[in-house]
Amino acid sequence: MSLTPRPMPSPSQFSREEPARAERIDWLPLGRCFLGLPVRAAPIERDWLIPVLDDLLRRHERVLLLLESELDSYAGSLERSGNTPAPGPSVLDERANEETMSRWREADAIRHCLPESKASRVQIATWAHFIDPSFVALWRHLLARFGATSVFRRDAQRQGAQQPHAGWAEGAGTEVARVASLRAIESLAMRLRIGEIAGYHLEYGRGDDAPLAAHLYAGKYAADGLTVESLVGHPAQRRYLQLA
Repeated sequence: MSLTPRPMPSPSQFSREEPARAERIDWLPLGRCFLGLPVRAAPIERDWLIPVLDDLLRRHERVLLLLESELDSYAGSLERSGNTPAPGPSVLDERANEETMSRWREADAIRHCLPESKASRVQIATWAHFIDPSFVALWRHLLARFGATSVFRRDAQRQGAQQPHAGWAEGAGTEVARVASLRAIESLAMRLRIGEIAGYHLEYGRGDDAPLAAHLYAGKYAADGLTVESLVGHPAQRRYLQLA
């Protein structure tokens, strides 16, 4: 069995609605969901992911495995050795591509452990598939709020300071917290892009929802003029569910 990644669809394909079907589909699982998989991590736990996919496919028409490789460039930007500058963007991009392809092959092998009728309903995508004008607009609006004095900014800074990331430069203090804050903001923009615009309304994860996302959906930033509806143009649809 070849592990070569299959050609990947464009963001517009992910968000396109399926054509109407003449036959009844009441018995089919409905809706689409996604599950984020970090790249800089231990190998995917096959014995955990296969039953998770099997369970999600009973409930949903389609499951998206999202490889979050682009977020690792934030940690790479802090890497230094003595007086040597941090790696440049091209080095970080090359590293992210290598790690992404390795994780892609791993996820694809696990997908093919499922029966074909189920495997065909599991998609694998990278961060880059959803970086489009919609994502950029979300990211820009969130960065604008971060640049102002607001509850959102304080929460982003607090999250960056309180959630250290393994492998990040140690001893950098404020610099690490600032970069971690920007990472959290980009992650929020992507979750809005996929969960609200691409139509994968249910996100699953092994822990709690990210604090910025949880607070945004709870309406904590409404006084700052920042709500899900103001960002995406319709009432919130994304929901986060924690996996066992």
